[in-house]
Amino acid sequence: MSAREQCWIIATTEDEALLPEAAHARKELADRHHAFIDQLDASGLLVAHGSARDEHGVRVGPGYIVIRAATRAEAESVALREPYIASGVRRLQLVPWQVQLGRSLRPFVEAEP
Repeated sequence: MSAREQCWIIATTEDEALLPEAAHARKELADRHHAFIDQLDASGLLVAHGSARDEHGVRVGPGYIVIRAATRAEAESVALREPYIASGVRRLQLVPWQVQLGRSLRPFVEAEP
């Protein structure tokens, strides 16, 4: 990652009322989401991902996926393929972010092939 790289935060908020009621349908959607994250990682687009949780592990806010993309159109194209967003279960907020790494992360990034 360069000193300043254009990235995008895919922030997703869940609407409990829109989640599938059946446990197997929820699991299938979660599995598709994790496969999507793995695909982003394998392609080199994924910078980071995770959800806002408190110190007890309780979700307290959005889920975040940070990706590399040069333009909003590219980022939106990726975001709209995320399974929760594509199925209408989560709402999308796309935020531009020019990443500048702190000292503690630089050695990890510089060591990447």
